[in-house]
Amino acid sequence: MTEVNGTRFSDQVRAFLESAKVPGILATVGRSGGPVTSAVWYAFEGDTIIVSTPADGTKAANVRRDGRVSFIVDTKVRPYSGVAIEGTATAVEDADLARWLRIAHRYVGEDISSEMRQRIESRPQAILQIAPRRIRPWNIESAG
Repeated sequence: MTEVNGTRFSDQVRAFLESAKVPGILATVGRSGGPVTSAVWYAFEGDTIIVSTPADGTKAANVRRDGRVSFIVDTKVRPYSGVAIEGTATAVEDADLARWLRIAHRYVGEDISSEMRQRIESRPQAILQIAPRRIRPWNIESAG
């Protein structure tokens, strides 16, 4: 496993993460201090990973209390390629849902069901902005 310390994604890591259409696994720090993991859709904004979540939900509450996170994306098939990211997240409002829409389009294209849209629009959404501190890719040269 190659380790990259810093806040920038290499072109190879970015290409892997942008091409991956599997959910990432986000770990936040729970109220008790233990990890809380969730499968999440994600997108990029520069060198920041963004994740949409209900503003009053567990992930947003955990990040507001303690911004330390871990985020992993892997292929789930041999030869098991992936990227593990440790960083700091902040939660910000997504009032117009533009960022949520960008994340959703990344996974389902333009075909967002009315049920999905209604579920998301039924409660305020937050965007978790993940700034990487440590990036650890493995075997991504053979992915894709």
